[in-house]
Amino acid sequence: MNITFFSSVSAKEKVFKSIPEIKEHNVRFFKLNEREKLLSNGKDTDLLFIDAMGTFDKALIDSMPNLKLIMSEGVGYQGVDVEYATQKGIPVCNNKGVNDTGVSEVALFLMLGCLRNFSKGVDEIYNDRQIEFKKASFGVRKELGECTVGLIGFGDIARKTAEFCNALGANVIYTNRTRYKELEEKLNVQYVSLDELLSKSDIVSLHIAVTPDTINTVDDKFLSKMKNDAFLINTSRGDLVDNIALKNALLNGEIAGAGLDVYTPEPLEKDNPLLDIRLKDKLILTPHIAGITHLTVERIYKNILENTQNITQGKDLKNKVN
Repeated sequence: MNITFFSSVSAKEKVFKSIPEIKEHNVRFFKLNEREKLLSNGKDTDLLFIDAMGTFDKALIDSMPNLKLIMSEGVGYQGVDVEYATQKGIPVCNNKGVNDTGVSEVALFLMLGCLRNFSKGVDEIYNDRQIEFKKASFGVRKELGECTVGLIGFGDIARKTAEFCNALGANVIYTNRTRYKELEEKLNVQYVSLDELLSKSDIVSLHIAVTPDTINTVDDKFLSKMKNDAFLINTSRGDLVDNIALKNALLNGEIAGAGLDVYTPEPLEKDNPLLDIRLKDKLILTPHIAGITHLTVERIYKNILENTQNITQGKDLKNKVN
């Protein structure tokens, strides 16, 4: 098999160390900024493994007449033209569930960081204002156990996040296109409408996929329905948030702050509205690292190997999305 990695995170050394069995195949690596090189040199690709942040469109699909599989290295696959791949009879798979614990841990970290104004606290220590910050925080900061946490979406990551929040005593509510009544008692969550969730939640955490219908879900109208002392958490996809709307809501005090691990566009650059210096004390930012723990990467490569073997042995594919 001719196997191609189109990724900015998977390097030859890392892949061969994690899945030495894949050396049996002809394996090549292209970074996401090497699209033209891939178009020219990847024509005989049989299996394509793509960075979850990558784009794999009609032109790339057409350039590979032998293509038998497109698989995201992560959970997201919004950059893949799934509809066209389906028309061409090419299966598309992802790595559903591999990063639920890792991403949920960062969601929890961002919640706690927002509640305790972590970013400003670190700055104040460096500015020799530790005691002043401590005095200003006295009796003001909430514990997570006092909060209602609203989860938008209720997939694997949201469910794990609910478990973590429950462990710390939070009241957890959720909204989703599909209601999961059978899980509500088990996970100690309550189903509500989106409007009710926004009006009641001290923390609103995003856990939905990016589709044409969900881009800029967090807009002016959405933010205006949140409590003035509430926080927004996004460990899902940056495209869910209108940057200008969030910037204005933070500047105008419509919400108290936000914790973000994902952005649009990525990489995050200095001209992004969210890097306005006036927002510095209202934001906790992490560099899209939630889902890349040791265990997550181990699971990713295990699934890649499994689907490689499934293709060669004519077996059903794991985590097929089309």
